Amino acid sequence: MIAAILLLAVGVGDVVRRRVAGRAQPVIGLLVATAIIFVAGIGYARPLDIAPVATAAALVVAALWMLAVRIDETVTPPLWPAVVLIVALALAAVLTPWGAEPVSVVPGAPVVDPGLALAVLAVLVALTTTANLMTRAMLTIARGSHPSSGAHPDRRWVMRVGRRRALVVEREETAPDAAQISASTLQGGRIIGPLERLLIVALALVGAQGLIAALLAAKGIVRFPEISADRRLGSKAEEFLIGSLTSWSLAGLAVALVACASGAL
Repeated sequence: MIAAILLLAVGVGDVVRRRVAGRAQPVIGLLVATAIIFVAGIGYARPLDIAPVATAAALVVAALWMLAVRIDETVTPPLWPAVVLIVALALAAVLTPWGAEPVSVVPGAPVVDPGLALAVLAVLVALTTTANLMTRAMLTIARGSHPSSGAHPDRRWVMRVGRRRALVVEREETAPDAAQISASTLQGGRIIGPLERLLIVALALVGAQGLIAALLAAKGIVRFPEISADRRLGSKAEEFLIGSLTSWSLAGLAVALVACASGAL
């Protein structure tokens, strides 16, 4: 249960602090995460016999994430907080209890497993902003000192009338303007990535593995023209693979967490 509480705290904290700019961003995220861990941890600690040290460890991990990872396009997010968070979630999912008495939210409605419901809610929230930050950190490390998102000059042969000669053929380099650079930046990835991960989790939970394979294949077909057009650098294919594999891996870990909460693992 503490794994779902930690993931929910980090996910909600990231969503909230995304609306905040400046130095207040990590403070707001930390306050939100602390409130969720404290309220949920106190509520589930006694019936589940969760040791206070587990709740304290969750607070430490959430604090490390909020303080180390900034939601800013100009700042590269580090990868080590993501590794710490994933390891902490794995340990908490395996070593702490999940079971709880099923409850009925509305009288007469079907009973709900609190651990499973909390895990599903945490996954839905964390696969948005938090997963985007993890994927961006992985892509930044993969790019190294040669980012592929920068502007590259366009080289072409042109014919123009010269002063001394009637016709001159020469090679010209033109840098793309700001409008072209802005249009080429894939801002839609912030939305496409979360939707893709959430769809993979939903299909996995209903047992539609065939549709997941079709979805992954369709993504490769859609991005193929862009990848094949990048003949000069050859980095689009690597960037696509690294970003996609990271995103799919996070979706797979989310499915594993839900399965662990349901007792399937």
